[in-house]
Amino acid sequence: MKKLKNNLSRRQLSGFLKQLIASRLFIQNFLFIMGIMTLMFLSFALFIYRQSASILKGEFTASSQYRLEVTAQAIDNHLMDMRYIAATLATSKMVQAFFAYPEPGLIYDEFYGRVQENLKAYVNGYSSIDSIYLYSGASGTILSSAERTSLTYFSDRNWMEHLHEKPEDFTFFFRSKNDAYPYLLCIMKQLQVKGHDAAIVINLNLANLSNLTEVSSNPYQEIFLVSDDGNILFRHHQRALVESLETVPELSVFTGSKDTFSTLIDDGTDPFTYTQVHSADYPWSYITITHLQEYTSMLSSSRALLSAFLFALFCAIFLIAFLFSMRSVKPIRNLLTLLQNPQDTLSRELYNDREICYIADQITSYIQQNQMLSDELTARLNLLNETKLLALQSQINPHFLFNTLNTIHILESEALGYDHKIPRITLSLSRLLRYAIESTDLVSLETELNFTKMYVSILQERYGGKLNVIYDIRSDALKARVPKLFIQPVIENAIFHGLAEDLDEHSTLTLSCHQENSLCAVTVSDNGAGMSAEILERLRASLSDASPLKGSIGLKNTVTRMNLLYGEAFSISIDSIPDQGSTFTLRFPFIQ
Repeated sequence: MKKLKNNLSRRQLSGFLKQLIASRLFIQNFLFIMGIMTLMFLSFALFIYRQSASILKGEFTASSQYRLEVTAQAIDNHLMDMRYIAATLATSKMVQAFFAYPEPGLIYDEFYGRVQENLKAYVNGYSSIDSIYLYSGASGTILSSAERTSLTYFSDRNWMEHLHEKPEDFTFFFRSKNDAYPYLLCIMKQLQVKGHDAAIVINLNLANLSNLTEVSSNPYQEIFLVSDDGNILFRHHQRALVESLETVPELSVFTGSKDTFSTLIDDGTDPFTYTQVHSADYPWSYITITHLQEYTSMLSSSRALLSAFLFALFCAIFLIAFLFSMRSVKPIRNLLTLLQNPQDTLSRELYNDREICYIADQITSYIQQNQMLSDELTARLNLLNETKLLALQSQINPHFLFNTLNTIHILESEALGYDHKIPRITLSLSRLLRYAIESTDLVSLETELNFTKMYVSILQERYGGKLNVIYDIRSDALKARVPKLFIQPVIENAIFHGLAEDLDEHSTLTLSCHQENSLCAVTVSDNGAGMSAEILERLRASLSDASPLKGSIGLKNTVTRMNLLYGEAFSISIDSIPDQGSTFTLRFPFIQ
């Protein structure tokens, strides 16, 4: 039993999923939500990644710049110490004696040994000092911590080409010792003592300059001294005293300016930071190139983390889009079920939303109204079919009447003659009957008046010539298009209700037609019994509403037809005075 339930559940779930996949609305909602959320969160993730990379870049560049600024300041301070040593030596009495006299040893006991010990103290105290030379023009000798030698026999002499460049001042220049390795930074202080040239030369071994060597010992970082004119003065494993910038491709960023800046250059393979700090006191710049294996590693970790985050985010977006789309499709499916089975009353629990419930109620109401309208339309169509059948059946009677009246007219004419009034009345009646049942909707007012006169002539024969008729017809109104037989009911009402009860030789019916601007006016008046105010008011009220009018069906029919044809442009006015007569005036648009 449990296995059977599991199979049923799986089938139901499979069928439900197939219905969802087949639903175009579900697919559209799912793809739309999936696309929007993916685009939004992907943009957010890329923004976070770029921000993280930017922060890492800022941290590395700021760190490189800070370290190089500290290094540059330390080297400049170290060179300031060297200048202080040179200045101290220049003020020493024994050094001044060496510069001033050819044989200072005659003045001081153990003179040269004492001066050399002083120089050794400085050389041994600073690992960067390769040697210190004291040059005396008075004796033509060079005194160092290791030896005292005549200038003629002294081999390391290339520093002397810088003599007299800045007398009485410090001179800084780079050279190689004995025109070979090591490469030295020389600080030379020139003096004039007792009229003799003198110089203190402090030779700094760049390879032993502690701050430079500390940076160079980092396998991922290189430090350079680059002159303002664009030559490399120092680098790790330097092969020549002065090298061009092309020797190191990373130095192509060098601008020659005195600005301090740091930038990260990522060519996709070996990113590095280029940091440049110009010396505050000397004509060169300190530059470090730091290869960012750590930066690359952190970026790789960020990319891996971003990829994992995007995968998890995609799964979450897929699930959210699926659930939201399924939730959005559910009320639509319920409404479709309602439309497929409108006769069933669905549980309102299916509509847990007020708007959906309102829509369902409206749909149910519209379906019920449509059903009622459909039933009513069906009934009316059935009635119309019955009416058509009756109309087809009734067509037999007019033809029979026409044939009968024609037969009567012929018999009357043969028996009484064509000029007798009885055949004329029969012929007029036949023509009136044919005019009444013809299908033409609108006729000219002239045609309508001709048949109206024919109808009036029959009534005159009926009342034995006691009915007087006056026609006031103006030609400007004859071309108006009017419905058939709209005057006849008004005349009939005037004769039968106004004149017939007390008809004599003075009884008169007046028919007038004329044009009033854009309207056509037809007036029927009589000098009969008239109406009281109460009856007149009741007649006016009955003609203005849809209720039937007893005793004046023809007049009511005419008013209804004119209202349907002309709308509010049609009007009827009724005036009546007891024992003096009544007047009916119909006004309607003049249409040709």
